[in-house]
Amino acid sequence: MGQAITEKRLTITYVLCTIAGATASITTGIAWGHWKPTLDQCVNGKNCSCILYGQHTPSKFLGGNAAPCIWVTFGPLFYVLFCISMACFHGYRVLFSMQSVKTRTVISKNEAGEMVEMRAVQVNGTNPLPKSFWITLSTLTVIFTIYALIHFAIFLDGFRQTCNQYRKTLEILLGVHGTAIPVIHGRLSCQSIFDFMDYMQPDSGNAFRDGFIFTGADLIIGIVSSLFSWIFFIYASFLNITTARNHA
Repeated sequence: MGQAITEKRLTITYVLCTIAGATASITTGIAWGHWKPTLDQCVNGKNCSCILYGQHTPSKFLGGNAAPCIWVTFGPLFYVLFCISMACFHGYRVLFSMQSVKTRTVISKNEAGEMVEMRAVQVNGTNPLPKSFWITLSTLTVIFTIYALIHFAIFLDGFRQTCNQYRKTLEILLGVHGTAIPVIHGRLSCQSIFDFMDYMQPDSGNAFRDGFIFTGADLIIGIVSSLFSWIFFIYASFLNITTARNHA
């Protein structure tokens, strides 16, 4: 694969990764901001405002510690900035500086014995980047691949814990027991559980939710975006490592 093709693919990959990372950050921020005043009801001064890692108690449903929400909301911004800078760098090279023109003059004799001067034009498809550049970028993208995987894992785990904990709260709110309980725990998807939460979770005594959101859909979009960010970094790492290994 030529370096020009690699840089075109990297440009597209970094742009897509930027979009995915920004989406993951924004969706989490929306859900966190919407539920923060309702879920932050810990009496010991602890901040439990996070929509992720929610906790069921006999009297009320509490949010998780703020740290996971801070990480999941603002964590992608680090690799978003990296992807923006690399998309601009490779995009500029692809659009404006990928081609270099070299000319050389060749003098030959024709059939009539006359000396003929010919000018040959050679167009190089790319201005090669040094191997050290590709090694550095390979290292960085591998680091961000691990970083994005950790982000996705925490996002998904926090989502699932809130979902499973709210199933217990839903038993109390709906007043179900007996054979109806397995329906809540075994048949309803997390999307459905969060739909119940949107409509049935009461506000706290000193705070009210402003407006209405589809919390389940919002968080699922964020999780999928986080997953795609990880996949895009895997592909970017593959391209950078392959180019570094094949570099002369």
